[in-house]
Amino acid sequence: MLQNILETNQLNKKYGKEYAIKDVSIHVRHGEIYALIGKNGAGKTTIMRMMMGLAKPTSGELSIYGETEPKKVNESRQHMGFMMNSSFYPYLTAHQNVEYFRQLKGIADRNEVDRVLKLVDLDQETKVFRSYSMGMKTRLSIAVALLGSPDIVVLDEPINGLDPQGIADFREYIQRLNKEQHVTFIISSHILGELDLIATRYGFMHDGLLLEEIDREDLRNKTENRTIIKVDRLEEATYILEQHLHVEDYRINGDKEIVLSHYTRGVDELNDQLIAGGLTIYKLVNQSSTLEEYYLELVKLRGVNKDD
Repeated sequence: MLQNILETNQLNKKYGKEYAIKDVSIHVRHGEIYALIGKNGAGKTTIMRMMMGLAKPTSGELSIYGETEPKKVNESRQHMGFMMNSSFYPYLTAHQNVEYFRQLKGIADRNEVDRVLKLVDLDQETKVFRSYSMGMKTRLSIAVALLGSPDIVVLDEPINGLDPQGIADFREYIQRLNKEQHVTFIISSHILGELDLIATRYGFMHDGLLLEEIDREDLRNKTENRTIIKVDRLEEATYILEQHLHVEDYRINGDKEIVLSHYTRGVDELNDQLIAGGLTIYKLVNQSSTLEEYYLELVKLRGVNKDD
C-alpha cells in the first residue's frame, strides 16, 4: 500500500462565525496526482493555503511526511513546491524570473534553473514574461514549483484561463513529471472534466466539507456500467432486486430512483421482474456518468451543510 505523505485530520477553518472548511480529513499518498474538486467557494483554496503554511487552521491537524508538530511541519514544507501565478516580474525572461526564485529559496546549484525550465520546455525561451500566453505562464509557475526537486507540488486552480491547447499541454507536463520525476501533485480545480483525464485519486469538496475520497479505478467502477431505474414504488422495487434478482450493489437516488452498479444480467430480465411485481416503470436505462454528473449526484445524495 502506498504511504500517505500528506494528511489532514478533522481540519477546521473559521472566519468569524462562519466555517470555510469543517472536519476535512484528506489523505494524499506518495506518487499520486490528487485532484481536489469542487465549485468556487467549496473550500479548496483554504485547504491549499493551510498546506502551504499561508493560513493556520482553527482546529485539527496537518501532517506532512508523518510530522505533526508545527516546527517539523514547517521544515517538511521545504520538500514541497507551490504554484505562484502572479509573482513574476513582467520585464524579466523565464530564466531571469526562475533565477530570482532560486536565490530566494536558497538553492545553491545554479544548474537548477536550466533543469526546471527544460522540464517544461521553456529553456530556450528569450521573451519577457509580460508577452507570455496563459499556457506559458502556467508552465513557468510549474517550473518554479519544481525548484529543489520537491516530493510534493501543490497547484491551486492551475488551468484557469487556459485555452484547449494550454490545458492539453498542462496535462502532458503533469503526467510526465509524475511518471518520470515521481512528483506527487495536489491539484485543485472547479473544471472537473479536465482533472478526470489525469488524476489518480479524487477528493470531492462542497460547502466546506469533504464529501468523498476515491481512487480513479473505484470511480470508474461507479460511473461506468450503471443501470438507472425509476419506478412508482421504491420499497417494492428494492425488495424485487434483493429477493428475486439477488442484487446488493445499488443505491437510492431521490424518492423514486435506484442506481445499480455493474448489473450484468441485462435490462430485459430486470424489466420483466419489475412489471411482474406490478410496478410502473418510468425509466430503465444503462448509462455511464461524467465526473461532473457524479459530483453533482454526490452533493445531492449527501445533502449536508457544514453548519449542521
